[in-house]
Amino acid sequence: MDDHEFFEVLGYLTNPNKQCKLDAEMHPNARDGFESRYTRLTGIVPQPDNRNYYIWSEDANKWGVELRVYFCANSNNIPLAIRGMVVTSRPGTIYNQRINNNDLIWRFIDYGFLLGDTQVEDRIRNRVPDQFLDDFNSGYQIA
Repeated sequence: MDDHEFFEVLGYLTNPNKQCKLDAEMHPNARDGFESRYTRLTGIVPQPDNRNYYIWSEDANKWGVELRVYFCANSNNIPLAIRGMVVTSRPGTIYNQRINNNDLIWRFIDYGFLLGDTQVEDRIRNRVPDQFLDDFNSGYQIA
């Protein structure tokens, strides 16, 4: 994915109509590293809440940090750059799409995404470099 595609995807997921939710779940051994990196990128110390930030028990079969972006979308309009990454979300939620790609999600966090059920458009938009605003806006306008 090149930078133009990334910022298109960032705009797409920032649109409030996508109801984008960011979750993290992990084994306790991964907690310090996750919290350090998240705090460095966001300026916010994350607090486990069993809603968006889960710390599993010591005996959980978790390999490390697992980041998830959940969103609502028409599968026909998902940007091509992420179409192959999208999997069906868990049943019983409003979200019908999910991305599990930690590298991509860390990049979203670097550009303003936060743990939680919604994203703050101004926080994200204000981090987009000027040369990629057209890509961001193009993605934002995808229905």
